[in-house]
Parts: sequence; structure tokens; C-alpha cells
Amino acid sequence: MAQENPNRLAEWVVLVRRQWPVLKQHLADWLGACRENPTLIWATPSVRYGTWLVGGLIAVWFVVWLSGSLVPPPPAAAKPEATTADYHVICTDPDCSHHFVINRSFGFTSFPVDCPKCKREIGERAIRCNSESCQGRWVAPIETDTGSECPYCDHVFD
Repeated sequence: MAQENPNRLAEWVVLVRRQWPVLKQHLADWLGACRENPTLIWATPSVRYGTWLVGGLIAVWFVVWLSGSLVPPPPAAAKPEATTADYHVICTDPDCSHHFVINRSFGFTSFPVDCPKCKREIGERAIRCNSESCQGRWVAPIETDTGSECPYCDHVFD
């Protein structure tokens, strides 16, 4: 039977519980030494590095806040951000070959879609083929070993 991977979090919890009395005593000794000699606080590397880390995070937060506050607000006539895009679609039926545009949310990939002309679900996303023989024709690319190709001129799309 295979052995399960050890739970590292559980091991850390057990280790901290086992070492808690010792850590508590060390902290009490350190606090007593700091009362006698306050410069010992800054001489402790974990306190010094922790302070520099927190100070650096506060400085980064301040710079990000300052740069965000310096950006002017959008004009009152500005339209809200777009959430949809227009997709060119072409019917893959050779008798129909209807080209149309649909408006769907960003990242839409649920092709095929219904063709409004022939009423069948065979509309695929179209790409403009700018080869010399197609001259900007909208085509539904065919997936091959070399990538997406134009079905009319075998032009390979990027």
C-alpha cells in the first residue's frame, strides 16, 4: 500500500505546540533584556528586517495610491467599458455561405451558431484571408497539421 504524503501544516502545528513553552521563555528573557538595554530591540535581526519589510510595503502602497490619485477622472461623456464584442461568422454550407456579425461577451467560443439565412447551426467564426487569390474574403479556417488554413487558397494563418 502506498504511503500518503505527510501533511506539512500539521507537522508545523505539532512543532509549534511542542516548542511553545521554550519560545515563551525565550521571548520573556528577550523582553527583560530589552528593558535593561533598549538598543537591543533594533539590534535583533528579525525585528530590524521585519521593520524594513513593513516600511517597504507601506512605501509601495503609498506610491501605488499616489499614482492612482494623480490619474484624472474620465470625462462625463465617457461611455462605460465594453463587455461584449462583435464576431464575424460565416455559414459553412456551400449553398448558403452567408456572412453575418454577432455580438457576444468577450471570450465567446460556443461555435457553431445558428445561421439567420438557412436556419441551421453551422455558422463558424470567420477570419479575413488577405492572400492574393482571396483578396480579403471572410473564410471559416480549416484546422490542419500546419495550423489554421484558408479552405480556398491554403493560406496559413498566424
